[in-house]
Amino acid sequence: MKVYYQLKTFSIRLSFSPNMLVAEQTSPQVNEIPDVKAVDVVAPSWKLVAARRQAEINNAIPTEYLVPLVQLGGLENRIGLPEASGILTHRELEITARSATGLLRFLHNGTYTAVEVTTAFCKRAAIAHQAVNCLALVMFQQALADAAELDQYMQTHHRPKGPLHGLPISVKEHIELAGTPATAGLISLADSVSSQDAMIVRVLREAGAVFHVKTTNPQTLLALETESNIYGITVNPYNINLSSGGSSGGEAALIAMRGSLLGIGTDMGGSIRAPSAFNGVFGLKPSVGRLPHGGLEGLHSGMENVIGCCGPIATCVEDMRLFCQVILASEPWRQEPEMIEKPWNPIPLPTNLKIGVMWHDGVAQPQPPVTRCLRETVLAIQQAGHTVVYWDPKDHPALTKSMDRAFFIDAGKEYWDVIKQGEEPAVPVMQWILTERNNSPPLTVVETWKLNSERKLLQNSHAAQWDELDLDAIICPVHFSNAPAIHEAQYAGYTNAFNRLDYTAAVFPVGKVEPTDTWENFPRAIEQSLGKDDDFSFKTYTGPDKYRHSPVSLQIVTRRLQEEKNLAIIEKVIQAVELKKQLLDHGLLLHSNDI
Repeated sequence: MKVYYQLKTFSIRLSFSPNMLVAEQTSPQVNEIPDVKAVDVVAPSWKLVAARRQAEINNAIPTEYLVPLVQLGGLENRIGLPEASGILTHRELEITARSATGLLRFLHNGTYTAVEVTTAFCKRAAIAHQAVNCLALVMFQQALADAAELDQYMQTHHRPKGPLHGLPISVKEHIELAGTPATAGLISLADSVSSQDAMIVRVLREAGAVFHVKTTNPQTLLALETESNIYGITVNPYNINLSSGGSSGGEAALIAMRGSLLGIGTDMGGSIRAPSAFNGVFGLKPSVGRLPHGGLEGLHSGMENVIGCCGPIATCVEDMRLFCQVILASEPWRQEPEMIEKPWNPIPLPTNLKIGVMWHDGVAQPQPPVTRCLRETVLAIQQAGHTVVYWDPKDHPALTKSMDRAFFIDAGKEYWDVIKQGEEPAVPVMQWILTERNNSPPLTVVETWKLNSERKLLQNSHAAQWDELDLDAIICPVHFSNAPAIHEAQYAGYTNAFNRLDYTAAVFPVGKVEPTDTWENFPRAIEQSLGKDDDFSFKTYTGPDKYRHSPVSLQIVTRRLQEEKNLAIIEKVIQAVELKKQLLDHGLLLHSNDI
């Protein structure tokens, strides 16, 4: 059942300060939920709706989980706040430091109870929200009740309820979870309550998962940063001046701070991969139809030109694999016919891989931290005995342009309609997307057919190039930046091109920004400008200090429906990087072959 507000417009926009939650909670009266009925207006304004929703989130956090303001203060890097806060016990810190796969072993053998594990992650999620504003819904009481039922099941049956017994899992806000809001970051959907679980949620719940929070996503979901009028801005835990990415920005920021070890994100043009990269965690975009996708609130219902997918965000590769294995073991294609019937089936990799490196995409060249980390990773891959060859991005400008047009077949009318329905302003990134990034008229039916035909030609061209090089995978940037400043995440070509191809793609962290990451040390591969996106990349990188503390991640791309192979290759690459670090620690400096 959906409930919609007709709203009166206010000219003042809400803004989020990372200190806001803590500062407000020094006065207990401030956090009381506004009494909408007492307001002498026909209906609440968008500002009041947002204030009410944010108060609901804040009020659901127990007082004993609040971080003293003195600890937060002007803290720029907040990734270590859960450990420094003193809120978690030593045992709870031990619990939250594990991988999901490792933690489940202790849950299944009775070392930890579901209640104590859930309590630990509720505390950590609360701290993360105070640090970066990443929660859209707090469900601690329900989560603890569900965990207690699982403990009782274990005590009665002497076995776990399912493979995910007692594991807290976070859910992106627009994914339907029975009895909770799913707004897609829109005021007009502020009181939209899901009547049932999305397919992917249902499978995880039946496997024994506990749902403790939903996480923020941006207004309309169409952005690589997470800002909405209803929830505010979600910032980066490594540097609060930087973007957390989007549209799964709340999910990735929460997992970076280990308020959850495993979460459900969605990806239509980079919405799992970009935030995972900006926050230094792991994220997988499967091919369309590999994992369940039914039960999402959002726009483009019925549009087949661009189709999104659900996928995991996690702290390690093995947990992404666990996520996929558990879901596919339930045979969800029996209930969601759009899925491809393809059980999880790991295939052994060749001893020596052949990987194509795409240094840039021909549209926006990467900034120094990304270039350096890509060079270092390629060197590590070579030193581990694998072959690396140059990938020519000849099709990528056309793929990016094609994706932009596919998103705006109606010239953005549906986006404007849902924003205007709530009588709210477009947040800055949406204003830019709808007025500057998209400035083309709507497509006719014949023009849409032509766009689809062009996509097929690009897919064929890309496949032919892949065959000619006989590759196992491509390695490339996730974005031109390691993590853009807030309101500077204005390019998605490194991710959305692979949505257009429907390739499997996953991201993984490889390093962090270093003081030596300057244009002088790591210049652009092509000195002359490639266009406005390339110019934007160049001018916004003013030096490493702007991005201090920030992680750097890369992307592995494989062909369609090769999720098993993709994750296995990432593990090989990580092993190679770790081996290279060991060699460097022993003073063995090797040199890269020319590519």
